[in-house]
Amino acid sequence: MKIFLIGFMSSGKTTVGRELAHFLSYQFLDLDEYIETKHNRTIKQIFETKGEEHFRLIENEALKEVCSFKGDFVISSGGGTSCFYNNIDYMNRNGITVYLRLEVSTLVSRLVESKIDRPLLWGKTREELNDYIIRVLDERKKFYEKAQIIVDADNTKPIDLAKIIMSALE
Repeated sequence: MKIFLIGFMSSGKTTVGRELAHFLSYQFLDLDEYIETKHNRTIKQIFETKGEEHFRLIENEALKEVCSFKGDFVISSGGGTSCFYNNIDYMNRNGITVYLRLEVSTLVSRLVESKIDRPLLWGKTREELNDYIIRVLDERKKFYEKAQIIVDADNTKPIDLAKIIMSALE
């Protein structure tokens, strides 16, 4: 079985995914890390040299590759993975999708510290970041909400989110 964690950047997909995989005795795979290893470049470098459109093609290809892997996996997707090339429908057909939903204010607080490594956030002030998150979440909501399981992740520790997801899977 494949369990895909989806949601906005910095929503905790990787951290929660590691916990969930541990509890379930599944393998854990971070899609961004897989892409970086396969292409021997960081996501930032791919964005800088090839642009977002090229990255989304690479991401779509990587998603299909990891879906073909044998065994049980918890897969942490990138923040936009589910929003391009019908990937959310593909993930729903090939496993269980879990949306980690957070409030805009929580995302702003998390991202204001980490935006240097996030190409889509470069050069944004806190106010611009807030406006960006509101706009992009509004665009992505229709994809995120196609998840089979939706978890409100605000003010909940990763280990507790993993337990909530496990209960929802049963």
